[in-house]
Amino acid sequence: MRWREYEHARFYWTPDTGVHIVFGGILDRFVALGAHDVVGVPTTDELTDDAGARYTEFVSLDGKETASAIYFTSATGAHLLRAPILEKWTENGGGAALGHPTTDTTTTPDELGAYNHFSRPGGASIYLTRDNEAHVVLGAIRDKWAESGWEAGPLGYPTTDEITAADGRGKYARFDGDGEFAAGIAWSPQTGAHSVRGAIIDKYLQFSGPNGLLGYPTTDELTAPDGRGKYAHFTGGDTGAASIYWSPQTGAVEVYGGIRARWSALGWERSYLGYPVRGEHDVPWGRSTEFELGYVDWHRDGGRVADFPKR
Repeated sequence: MRWREYEHARFYWTPDTGVHIVFGGILDRFVALGAHDVVGVPTTDELTDDAGARYTEFVSLDGKETASAIYFTSATGAHLLRAPILEKWTENGGGAALGHPTTDTTTTPDELGAYNHFSRPGGASIYLTRDNEAHVVLGAIRDKWAESGWEAGPLGYPTTDEITAADGRGKYARFDGDGEFAAGIAWSPQTGAHSVRGAIIDKYLQFSGPNGLLGYPTTDELTAPDGRGKYAHFTGGDTGAASIYWSPQTGAVEVYGGIRARWSALGWERSYLGYPVRGEHDVPWGRSTEFELGYVDWHRDGGRVADFPKR
């Protein structure tokens, strides 16, 4: 490698890359980051992308040929994008879709991942996870994740990009959670964004998440008033409202429709029934949910819902 510095530019040459120039705001950022020792050598002169940003591409001198680029706009300034975040950003529409970087590629505080934030209205980030996978997090789902503490919070790192739900209206993304249980955030225009985690999300995913019987979450995971368990409420789709309740003694169990309405009227887990222990299932006369101390049944003939204690 050879390079020469001028008052407002630098020229670089290598046998593989040829001669390229770095100047202006991109040069300032390049030098501030440690220049060729850190970023590498330019493989292009300054270019302009479809969204009007100026950029220069680089390749590292570490023997790994790691690709990177510095992008500059007057609104965001100049910031570095490193592979594989750079490739993920490009695959997802680059500046036209996600906006331009508002941070350099930065190592996360736990040193297990890296990220860039972008200027897309509503917010966008790409996180490189501990498994070296890059995922895009957007909008209200990103806001909910940030509220929880980003990757340092209980949701952990993203394990998917944002996915459109089967109804075409909502979105969801999955996260790696606490290492024992996964986590997720689901959003719809009607419910906003809510997080689901732990044993509750395991049960939720058994019902196909927002694409299934339980619909979209309408709360985050909450502590039950009796202090013993946790719960989350859901839209319930065609069944009416739904919930998943968990306690150490009962695990996570779903409750929905008329049976849920009856249990709610009795006082939820503080009623004489306690927590659900078996989800709604067929019985000869209709449907039934078993609780710690009793049952709630729905009768096919007439739609009557009745509760009664265990004997």
